[in-house]
Amino acid sequence: MKYFIPVSDAKRIIETQIYRTEKITVSLLEAQGFYTSEPILATLDVPSFDNSAMDGYGFRFEDLADFSELKVKHIIPAGVSKNSFELARGEAVRIFTGAKIPEGVDTVIMQEKTIRIEDQIQFNCNEILKGENIRLKGSQTQVGTKIIDENTFVNHAVIGFLAGFGIDRIDVYRKLKIGLLYTGDELVEIGKPLLDGEIYNSNMYTLQSALAEINHQLSFINHVEDTEEATFSAIKNGFEMVDVLLITGGISVGDYDYVKPALEKSGVSELFYKIKQKPGKPLYFGKLNKKIVFALPGNPASVFSCYHQYVKPFLLGCFGRKDFNEEQDFAISESFAKKKSKDQTQFLKAFYSKGRVQILNAQESYKMDSVAQTNCLVEFPENATEINIGEKVTIWKV
Repeated sequence: MKYFIPVSDAKRIIETQIYRTEKITVSLLEAQGFYTSEPILATLDVPSFDNSAMDGYGFRFEDLADFSELKVKHIIPAGVSKNSFELARGEAVRIFTGAKIPEGVDTVIMQEKTIRIEDQIQFNCNEILKGENIRLKGSQTQVGTKIIDENTFVNHAVIGFLAGFGIDRIDVYRKLKIGLLYTGDELVEIGKPLLDGEIYNSNMYTLQSALAEINHQLSFINHVEDTEEATFSAIKNGFEMVDVLLITGGISVGDYDYVKPALEKSGVSELFYKIKQKPGKPLYFGKLNKKIVFALPGNPASVFSCYHQYVKPFLLGCFGRKDFNEEQDFAISESFAKKKSKDQTQFLKAFYSKGRVQILNAQESYKMDSVAQTNCLVEFPENATEINIGEKVTIWKV
């Protein structure tokens, strides 16, 4: 297996492993935050009947040739479905926005353009066009036409749009089952006092909240003891319960790093291990049958970068998103940055606003104070040693 592959190769390999989860049917409100698994067709014409686009008066356009004013005979509010009258020549109806156009009416004039004296209306006939201010049946959408594509993200706008067709259930891709194993005997849960040599377990909270932002949850969380036997057992059991297994820590080459040997012992096929990047060099990506594992370094900055660059795009691809690189954008750098070597890509914590990006201080992997200000990562590519002020750079929104 080739070690230290480029970032682009790692992403390409991950993208080849994307598969769609099963299709499920859910209620319209339950579909919030999912992706559609089938195209959705219109169940009715919209509008479903000819209706008025304005509060005003409806009449026969041809009557204007013989009448200088029209007599208002009927009132039609919205929601009235049947009108039993016949509109005589020279007559008009008072009609409101959304109301059904009655038989004989082919034009509506907005009330602001009229003068009404008792039951007579007058207006400038030269300002009126036949058919004006009438929404024709099916002018937005005709029944049977495609209104939503497959792989569309379902947000409040989509939900409101579909509700207008009376659609109450849609097909979406199911959520992935994701589990987390985290290693490190030095890790302590928040709320407990720290002893010498211990640190709080921030990675678990980072990943839980990051997954919640993409409408996913962890099926289980397991703190794995730093022994070979415990690591192997946890990985073996974890694969039985999930589609995707996330592991933090224990993936490097230290004396207490048992994750990679345990993955090999479990029969996992290694797709790549170690990327020419900083932070997050010892990232592992593998497959056991159809199940996927991401083994991330334990460093919190590495977990943050690797999640956004590799884990999140894979999960959303399986969940129904079409574009693997949807978070990619470009911006003008307001900062100067320099690195010593051309041999690796760096992902720099940064803040993006209105087309410009500022690279933050505290880029060292152990310094996490800048993460709370970060809304993107600036890609400092291989074969480059400087980013100059005013330079166009690639950013990845987080």
